[in-house]
Amino acid sequence: MRKIAVALVLLLIGAVAAMAQEGNYRLQQEDVLEIQILDNQQIRSQVQIGKDGNITAPFIGALRAEGKTIAELQEDLKQEYIRKLRFRDPQVSVVVVRFRSIFVTVGGAVGRAGRLEARPTDTVLTMVQQAQPITQNGVADLKHATLQRAGTKELIPLDLHAMLIRGDLSQNYSVEDGDIINIPQETKNRILVLGAVQRPGTILYTDPMTLSDAISTTGGPIQYRSKMSEIVITRERPGLPGNYVRIKSNYVRFLSKGDANQNIVLQPGDVVFVPDTKTPDGGRIGDIAGTVANIIFTLDRIGIKFLK
Repeated sequence: MRKIAVALVLLLIGAVAAMAQEGNYRLQQEDVLEIQILDNQQIRSQVQIGKDGNITAPFIGALRAEGKTIAELQEDLKQEYIRKLRFRDPQVSVVVVRFRSIFVTVGGAVGRAGRLEARPTDTVLTMVQQAQPITQNGVADLKHATLQRAGTKELIPLDLHAMLIRGDLSQNYSVEDGDIINIPQETKNRILVLGAVQRPGTILYTDPMTLSDAISTTGGPIQYRSKMSEIVITRERPGLPGNYVRIKSNYVRFLSKGDANQNIVLQPGDVVFVPDTKTPDGGRIGDIAGTVANIIFTLDRIGIKFLK
């Protein structure tokens, strides 16, 4: 359901943004236009903007169209019909029947990667909607997408999460022919849950996330085994790689007495250890947590990233 909802939001935002920009769209070669005088049914024709940037308008001949907005072309046509055909106040309508074809490449954690056809009025979100980002289980890292313009090496940051969740469309740029949009796979924002839980392992960190969220995501405690009163969270100290702090939680007090201080707010990279009732003592818990921390640090040093 979440994937469908995101896709629908993307479709709506992209469509609205495209409609809003169409009035400012400047006509280009190969666009196909329908020209009509509303009070004169004899003047109605479809024309294409040629390689020279001109159209052949009915009854008045060649006229420059490339680079003009629809409103500007309508006014130019009106003046030409007044000048050449002596019309008094013709109501000229110009509609883009077909935009010239452009192509944008979308890659990364999407369901439909590759070179996708677009319209010149399309936006980043329009193309993302077409590519169908894989949002289930947080596979797509929407916060760190990039846009690369054709012929350049510059990567323009795109926070698709901000566009969707907060409605911030400041980065919803119009796309151009040859653009490349990349949505990377989420690999860093993870929590490691070990010990006596139903499904120990790595889970996606979502902001905000608490200890109860992590325990619930991993299936909850194991009956008669999980020692929920002595949970230990191992966390890297900010700015001190390889230096860790241990945070203890008596989760039983949170469940039985509503002590919110025991429901620790987690951070990306935290390691949650739920001891087994057979664990001999708290010192042993510390040894295990310390070993886990050392393993993670070693993996990080050799290039296998876990901590953000």
